[in-house]
Amino acid sequence: MPSEKTNNHGVKKHYTAIPLRMVIYIAWRNLVSKKLRTFLTIFGVIIGIGAIFFLLSFGLGIQNLVTKEIVGNSSVKSIDISSANSKVVQLNNEQVDKIKNLPHVEKYGLQYSFPGSMNQRGSSVDTIVYGVDQGYLELTDFSLGGGRSLKKEDNRVVMLNEAAVKAVGYKSNSEIINKKITLVIPMKDPKAKKAEVKDEFTVIGVVKSGAGSEVYVPSFIFTDIGVTSYTQMKLISDNSKNVAGLRSQIQSQGFETSSPSDTIEQINQIFKFFNVILVGFGAIGMIVAVLGMFNTLTISLLERTREIGLMMALGGRNRDMSKLFVLEAVLLSVAGAVIGITLAVTTGQIVNVLMNNFARNRGVKESFVLFSTPFWLIAALVGFMTVVGLLVAFFPAKRAHKINPIDALRRE
Repeated sequence: MPSEKTNNHGVKKHYTAIPLRMVIYIAWRNLVSKKLRTFLTIFGVIIGIGAIFFLLSFGLGIQNLVTKEIVGNSSVKSIDISSANSKVVQLNNEQVDKIKNLPHVEKYGLQYSFPGSMNQRGSSVDTIVYGVDQGYLELTDFSLGGGRSLKKEDNRVVMLNEAAVKAVGYKSNSEIINKKITLVIPMKDPKAKKAEVKDEFTVIGVVKSGAGSEVYVPSFIFTDIGVTSYTQMKLISDNSKNVAGLRSQIQSQGFETSSPSDTIEQINQIFKFFNVILVGFGAIGMIVAVLGMFNTLTISLLERTREIGLMMALGGRNRDMSKLFVLEAVLLSVAGAVIGITLAVTTGQIVNVLMNNFARNRGVKESFVLFSTPFWLIAALVGFMTVVGLLVAFFPAKRAHKINPIDALRRE
């Protein structure tokens, strides 16, 4: 749209807006004509934004790796429930019924836990015996090192952990599969029908967990002798957003709760500071790049004062001159951001492949990711650089907006 201005003599002058495509073309031609200056400016942005992306990508990758290692396969929707004081509040069938009927409870499982001893090949080993039902097995997702997991129809069978296998003298997990062991479990529950459980069981699986000896048996072994109190209950919420509410309701009944979400929150808090430190290192290069952009635009303005005056004399508007410098700044920043991020992503992927091959040659079977490249991080940094370009162009664009065409054309 044309605009009108009145000069000092009262004569109206018409200024026609330069088409945007023409402004973009002029900005592009100016950058291309100064190849070395443009290259050095973009190179500074590439180093700055590439360093920030590379370091943040590394921080996020390590964060995901640590979270996976610590939390493992545990669902963030799961809640572990135990009794803080078993003499006052017991996790019996009545309490279990109340908890499982709470809103948003999807699945649950129950576990008994008793100290006992395991006898095999004439050796006796102190161990912890866990009585688990099918629901608990499904929610725990044991990592097996051999054999199979317990099934609902199983009778007089057990799973051992690797520490228990070594404790009874076996070097490999496969050697103990289908072997017989004798368990002796004293019963402290006054309502139990037996003072102790002593029976022979067949080993059907080995679990990769725990530093001490652990044995897993079907829970009905304790249910059948009248044990009334469970050691732990595990449940799954229908949504991770409902975990906090469920925990509050359960804790109000006198029980203790824990969830993998607690660990994840702690890990996230630690890595917030870690990522800030990494960004701080990358920001050093970013500051240099921003100063380089500002210097480039300022010199460009000084060199092209007469050119700007000529364009304004031919009908260009002040705002068109401002657009010209804003577009140049945005082109510099976005081009540098895209190239820098592309190089950082490529470098990160190469490092991921090299480190996985290095680990695989040393017996590590599971693959891992050291550099994470989520789409939101790419979009955020490109958006950030666009904003930086607009801010850097503010003062040169403002000065271009105020240029008087007559004064500009008088300059040598």
